Amino acid sequence: MSDTLAATFESTILAHRPLHIDAPWADEVVFPYYDGLSIRNLAHTVMHLVNSRPPTGRLGTAPLDGRLWHHLQGQVQRVVLFISDGLGWRLLQQVMAEDAETAQVVADLTGDGTLTPITSIAPSTTAVALPSIWTGASPSATGMVGTRLMLREMGMLVSMLFYRPLFGKHRAEVLEDWGMDLDNFMPVKTLGEELSTRRVPTHLLLQKDLYGSGLSRIMHRGVNGLARHFGYTDLWVGLRDLLRETRRKRCFVNIYWSGVDAISHLHGTTTEQTITEIRRELVDLRAALLEDGVGDGQTLFMFTADHGHVPVPNYINLAHHTPLMETLRCGLGGEGRFSYAYLRHDHRQAAIDYVQSHFADQVAAVLPDEA
Repeated sequence: MSDTLAATFESTILAHRPLHIDAPWADEVVFPYYDGLSIRNLAHTVMHLVNSRPPTGRLGTAPLDGRLWHHLQGQVQRVVLFISDGLGWRLLQQVMAEDAETAQVVADLTGDGTLTPITSIAPSTTAVALPSIWTGASPSATGMVGTRLMLREMGMLVSMLFYRPLFGKHRAEVLEDWGMDLDNFMPVKTLGEELSTRRVPTHLLLQKDLYGSGLSRIMHRGVNGLARHFGYTDLWVGLRDLLRETRRKRCFVNIYWSGVDAISHLHGTTTEQTITEIRRELVDLRAALLEDGVGDGQTLFMFTADHGHVPVPNYINLAHHTPLMETLRCGLGGEGRFSYAYLRHDHRQAAIDYVQSHFADQVAAVLPDEA
């Protein structure tokens, strides 16, 4: 059943083409599938499963495809969501195909459940994806639409991971001193806030230096219980202890680990370092979940990534393309592979023409209203 459902979901996702991209490589693009097969749907599913009454607000209106969870209704007290930053579906499939031990570990973790693909959001990057996971809202609703954004109230390009100007030497969260209200920056309620109004506690296990950061303050509103760890080894001790503490209780538990993402950025997506991290992480996760006093027969464990990684061999240095640079008001926003061009007045068509004439085999220009 799991393999059949996975193949069905993957075919559905790949056939989803909501936007026409006029490029020879357009069929390589995987679009978000917000209607039941994306990370945006996770929070809505949690609301259905741990809520003591049917969801009545916005959260709960867009859960995952019912074939994944309808049969669990009424049986789940606790939902545990483990987010492995950067561990994409295709990379996991590759590791499993090349290593029988990892495939067995995944089979043990899946048990009677399912292993199926879902999509990230667009753009698929941590600063955008994690808020979607924590709110069940699309990036257009959260306002988190890129790691680098032009904030008009600040008049500059800003890092949305560290909440400081993109250029120059500034400490993290300095924008708060300059007037940014981090606690109200995102105009939608979080899963923690929604659950707290229903007296369902939310627990978070997070690396020590991440909690209290700007992004954490935006996403983790409403969290009742915080457990912090300092690194890879005490992550698993903390996970075991937190699951023992919340055993047989109606609650939501979130664990976040950044290892795959960080190593992929440093060494590459399919390198020995990244593959070793994935294998080790899955083995240690299985060991932690099998500890005495962790399971209770009333827990749904969900393992997901916020986004995946793929090797990108092509690099374009726009500084070498003066005509295009002259159309911009400032540097590019968004991401390296999903950039926003903030254009000077009446320079739109010139920018589009230059992209089409010089980068058609690598880059597509899409207008904001079409996107």
